[in-house]
Amino acid sequence: MDFGVLLKTMLQLFALILIGVYLRRKHVLNEQSAKPISYIVANILTPAMVLASSTNSNTLDNSDMIICLILGVFLYATFIVIAKIVIRLFFKEDKQSSIYQVMLIFSNIAFIGYPLLRVMYGEYAVFVFTVMHLPFNLLIYTYGVYLLSKDSVKKDLKSYMKIFLSPGVLASLVGLVCFFTSIQLPNVLTGVFDLLGNATVPLSMIVVGVNINFSSSITSNEKISLCKLLFLKLLLFPLLGYLLVQYLDVSAFMKELLMFSFMLPSGSLALMLGMEYNIDMRISTICISLTTLISVVSIPLYIFILF
Repeated sequence: MDFGVLLKTMLQLFALILIGVYLRRKHVLNEQSAKPISYIVANILTPAMVLASSTNSNTLDNSDMIICLILGVFLYATFIVIAKIVIRLFFKEDKQSSIYQVMLIFSNIAFIGYPLLRVMYGEYAVFVFTVMHLPFNLLIYTYGVYLLSKDSVKKDLKSYMKIFLSPGVLASLVGLVCFFTSIQLPNVLTGVFDLLGNATVPLSMIVVGVNINFSSSITSNEKISLCKLLFLKLLLFPLLGYLLVQYLDVSAFMKELLMFSFMLPSGSLALMLGMEYNIDMRISTICISLTTLISVVSIPLYIFILF
């Protein structure tokens, strides 16, 4: 693996965040004007990317797909359990504890995970990783949205229908059907999905940058919460992941993909969804940016030590 290419990919992603910061400082974009962009990313571009990856990843046989999917269910069940435990230990009385859970559970799979795996292992690893993280697509638009909005949005039948009939959930379900039945969508459609999906990375990173406002009032307690989040996401999670994966009776390749999943920074899609529900995401925005920046060093370091 070429660590130079690995570092280059990480730096490119962070450079996109800096573009967002620049656009904010020049008053081209702000939190309000970035909301339509975040809506497009969360409800059009990301679902298109889900469909593109699902319909283009049919190089695995059925037995491998089932194993990958089972490992994916195990992975996200582990994320949820660990997040609940550490939130109770570190953020017991914090009003934003539900949002912090989202930061810990949902990582930057598509925008950082896929490009790095392509560098490390090639296209086959991306296909396997796509199957392993199929639960992400359903969970982020259901459980993730529930956590983000449970303290700020009144829950009724209409609210739950909005969650479960969102473009992200529908795209995930269609993607699952296409994936396991090997249904091939028309080339014109898959081409459109690919084009839309390719726009997801730059736009989402730019929106993250636009929402960074270091001059905003962040209390001492919020700074402490941010430090805790960084510690949990970038140190505790990878170490726990390494210990847990050792006990699994799977190939070394699968173990490496699972461990890699524990190393990734917080995902920017949570910010897109939080903005849609008008939720205070100040700390989460800084968390996403800092975990992305620190992961420029931490991911290559973990890979060098553990792989």
